[in-house]
Amino acid sequence: MDRNLLKQLGNIDQIAGIRESRLMRGRGQGIEIAEVYNAAGLRFTIVPDRCMDIYDLSYKGINLAFHSQNGLTSPLAYTAMDGEFAEQWPAGLLVTCGLDNVGGAAYEGGNFPTHGRISHVPASNFGTKTYWDGDNYILRACGEVHMTRMYTRHLSIRRTIETDISSKVIKIDDVITNFDDQAEPYMMLYHTNFGYPLLTEKSIVKTSKCTQVPQNDISTDSSHMMAPVDGRGEELYFQTDLGNVAAGVIYNPELEIGGYIAWNTENLPNFLEWKNMKSHDYVLAIEPCNTCCLNRDEAVKQGKIAMLPAYESVTNHLEIGVLDGMTEINSFIKNL
Repeated sequence: MDRNLLKQLGNIDQIAGIRESRLMRGRGQGIEIAEVYNAAGLRFTIVPDRCMDIYDLSYKGINLAFHSQNGLTSPLAYTAMDGEFAEQWPAGLLVTCGLDNVGGAAYEGGNFPTHGRISHVPASNFGTKTYWDGDNYILRACGEVHMTRMYTRHLSIRRTIETDISSKVIKIDDVITNFDDQAEPYMMLYHTNFGYPLLTEKSIVKTSKCTQVPQNDISTDSSHMMAPVDGRGEELYFQTDLGNVAAGVIYNPELEIGGYIAWNTENLPNFLEWKNMKSHDYVLAIEPCNTCCLNRDEAVKQGKIAMLPAYESVTNHLEIGVLDGMTEINSFIKNL
């Protein structure tokens, strides 16, 4: 442990720790949260009641995440009815999409709602711990999220989220396991959502080299943002042909702050960029995924859905981080 640091403190929680609490009011009433903070100025909120997704993210008091108009909503209010997705989706820094579907609703062989059900499933065996590892103080949360259906499916995510006392990086490790006796289709997408004031008309997006396929007529510029526009449609870009490791960054040259996501592409070979410049729904999302820009029905028909063999597991490694100053931002972009 860092004795020199500890001699200056009454309690380590002056500068770093994890505080667990429960929301008392509003649409998120009853939700448990775990707020992680450290000496670097990183602060984020893990929501074990929602797949251990990450809702808030700020750095030195500057917000980086996008929250939808719904705010943080309780999974107890969830319904898979068609058209209800927009009524319930909270957004936040990270929303896990899958494991039964990503993209639009699908119906062949069952009811598979938009972006799937997993983000509405509470974690079991959730726990947090803080501890010294040599001179480094570690902040960690772990849990399991099980997605089951009688006669057909038992998939799970065992998730670990970690940072340390001086880091600007959140590390996420997911182990996805098929506990059933049959191979199971699975779809996985990490919906990372950046918002104001990181996102403004001055902000710029850079990604790893890839093949980019715009998904509609207004998807003409994935790199440059604009001020919010009343009633504007969304832009969507599908990205393929990545290397072994991929990343995307959005940075604000006026604030000299950037936010990024980086991941291993072994099981997440593609990603989407969602650029929504509409007033009130003002968000830039980078979304690593194991499938194409398809819902479950289309992916099955085209033979583009991943299969997880019985009793087998795959592991995804991701990190979400902050870049402070143009030197860090330019160095990160240079290595994309």
